[in-house]
Amino acid sequence: PPTDWDGLFYHLTGPKLYLQAGRILPGINIPHLNFPGLLEMVFMLAMALRGDVAAKLMHFGFAPLLAALVYLTAKTHLRVAKSWLAVAILFSMPMVWTLATWAYNDLALAFFELAALYFLMESTQHPLPNPPPARGREKKFSLPGGERELILSGLFCGLAMSLKYTSVVGAITLGGLLLWHLWKHRAGWRPAIRAVGQFTVPAVLVAAPWYIKSRVFTGNPVYPFVFGGRYWDAFRAAAYSGSGTGLGFNPVAILTLPYTLTLGIKDANYIDGRTGPLFLAFLPMLLAYGVFRYRRKAMPKALDGLLIFALAQFLFWLAGVIFSAGLWQSRLLLPALAALTPALAWLVSDSFHLSRPQFSLQRFLMMFIGVVLALGLVDQLFNNQINSRSGWLYYRPLSHLVGPESRGHYLSRRLPGHYPAIEQLNAALPAEAVVAFLWEPRSYYCRLDCRPDSILDEYGHLQYLYGPNAAAIAQAWRAQGITHVLVFRLGLNLLLTEPGLAPEIRPDPTVLNTLEANYMEELFDVQGAYQIYRLK
Repeated sequence: PPTDWDGLFYHLTGPKLYLQAGRILPGINIPHLNFPGLLEMVFMLAMALRGDVAAKLMHFGFAPLLAALVYLTAKTHLRVAKSWLAVAILFSMPMVWTLATWAYNDLALAFFELAALYFLMESTQHPLPNPPPARGREKKFSLPGGERELILSGLFCGLAMSLKYTSVVGAITLGGLLLWHLWKHRAGWRPAIRAVGQFTVPAVLVAAPWYIKSRVFTGNPVYPFVFGGRYWDAFRAAAYSGSGTGLGFNPVAILTLPYTLTLGIKDANYIDGRTGPLFLAFLPMLLAYGVFRYRRKAMPKALDGLLIFALAQFLFWLAGVIFSAGLWQSRLLLPALAALTPALAWLVSDSFHLSRPQFSLQRFLMMFIGVVLALGLVDQLFNNQINSRSGWLYYRPLSHLVGPESRGHYLSRRLPGHYPAIEQLNAALPAEAVVAFLWEPRSYYCRLDCRPDSILDEYGHLQYLYGPNAAAIAQAWRAQGITHVLVFRLGLNLLLTEPGLAPEIRPDPTVLNTLEANYMEELFDVQGAYQIYRLK
C-alpha cells in the first residue's frame, strides 16, 4: 500500500477525488493538481480498475523501460559492446530503486526525456529523401535525419511536458540541438522550418491539453507560476518559492556540489536523493573527454548530445538550488543522470587503451562497478539511518504481501501517527465534517472532506489575510464551512527549528495557542503527533 509523501499528497489524492466525484473537477485547493497530470490520469485508470497498488505498479514499470532505453542508447548511438554497463550504472543509484516503488512520476519523466533525445540523435544520422525541387530548381540540400524519428522525438518531448514543468529545460535543449544541427549543415530555410515543425508540432499537440486545462480551471496555463491564479497571491508565491533560502553564490558550495550530491546530506528528502558514488568517481574522466576533447577521434558523435543535454539539466537545477532550499531535490536531476549512464558506459569501454600488461584499467573499473552494486544491495536491504529507514528489511513487505499482516496494520507501522490519526478521524467525526489540516499535506487516506495544508503555508496565510486575530481566523474558518481542525504537532515543531526556511512558512505559535484556548475543543490526541479539534 502507498506510503510515499507526494503520492499521499497529490499523485494519488487527485485521482481519488476525481473518481469520487465522477469527473475531473476544479476548485480543489491543492496547487499541484493543476500541474501537467499525465501520469495522474494513468494512476486514476489503474485505481478505477484495481486500486492504488496497481497505480504504484504503473510507475514501477518505467524502471525496466528506462533500463532498456539506456541500454539501447549505449548500443545504438555509442556502439558500446558491453551496453549492460549502462544499465548497471543506472541501477547503482539508490534513488532509482526507491522511486520505482513510489507513486511518483520521475522515472516516467526520465524515460520520456531520454527517449526524445534518443530519437533526435537518431534523426540526425539517417538522411531524409530529397523533397521535390522547388519551382523547377534543383535542390542543393537534403535535410539530414529521418522524419519519422524527428516526429517521435517531438511526441516524447510532449509526453515529458505532460508530466512536469521542469521538462521545459529538456524541450529547450532538444530544440537547441536541432537548430545547431541545421545550422551546422547549412540547411536552407524551408528544410529548417519543415524540421522544426516536425519536432515542435507533435510536442505542442501532446502537451497542450494539460496547459489548456490549467488555464480553464485556474486562469493560468502554467499555474501557479508567473501569472498566479485561483487560490494564489503574493504571500503564497513567496512561501512556495522560498527565495533566498538556497546556497547563494557560494563558490565553495557550488564547486563541491557533486560531492554533496553523492552524500545526499542536503537533499530535501534523503531517501530519494541519493545518486550513488559512480557519477562522482567518473567525473574526472568525463571532464577529460567532454571538456578537453581527449581522444577526440574516438568519440562518437552522439556523446556530445548526451553531455550537452545533461549539462543543461544540471545548470537549470543549479540555478534553482542557488535561490531556494526547497529545490534541492536530487531526483529532479534524474533525466540528466539517465542521459549520462550511456556516456559513462562508453568511458569504461573506451578505457581499454589505458590498460597495461601489469594493470587493466577497464577491468578495475568494472570490478569497481560490481562492488558499488553489491554495497548498494546491502544498503537497500539494511538501510535504517535516522529519519530515513528505507531498508527493505525495515519495510518487511512480505509480512503483508504473503503473511498475516493486514493492510491497516502495515500502514500503521509504516505511517506511525499519521495513519492511526486519519483512521480515528474517519471513524469519530460525522460524515458531513469538513476538516482543515495545519502542517499536514497528506490527505489521501481521509474519507471525509479534508483540506490539506498543501505547501505548509496555511497558518501563515491565515495571519497574512486576517492578521494576528484568532477570532477573525475562527470566523473565516466557519465561513468556509470548516467544522474541525487537524494539527500535525510534529510538523509544527520541525518547522520551528528547521534552518533556512522562508519566513512565510516559519510559524509563530502565538495565534495557534489563542485559537486552541478559545475557539477549538480538543477531541483526541494520537501519539502526541496529531491533535484533532472541533471548531467552536
